[in-house]
Amino acid sequence: MIKVFQEVIELKYIEALLIKFAMIFSVLFVILGLAYGVELFEIFILSLIITVVGFVGDLTIYPKTSNKVATGGDFVIVFLAVWLLGMWLIQNPDFSLVMAALYSAIVVAAGEWFFHIYLTKRVWGHKETSHTTEHDEPRQS
Repeated sequence: MIKVFQEVIELKYIEALLIKFAMIFSVLFVILGLAYGVELFEIFILSLIITVVGFVGDLTIYPKTSNKVATGGDFVIVFLAVWLLGMWLIQNPDFSLVMAALYSAIVVAAGEWFFHIYLTKRVWGHKETSHTTEHDEPRQS
């Protein structure tokens, strides 16, 4: 666990964290802010929480599994955060938080798929984005 926090200090991890925050904030701003009229402060708090929890998941779960599993995990995190934290943060919503959470989770998960590829290639410097290959040489048939 300490190793994870040491790696976060590196500039490339800070850059990745900011990219993730910008993606999540922009998606939530369009869906929650423009479509549902949620205030900017509430969107900022939701984005901050989702970014931190999701980034820790990206650093711990994604390297051990696959892009599909990590993206699914991000979908669940965004859905639950927008839905459950939205009930606490958003004062008297006049819309279905479940549907807003579902739309937000779908769009963020689509972005997370590409963010994980960015993490693999740019931050960790791997050529392969799949965790199933051990080396770069083609298989012998």
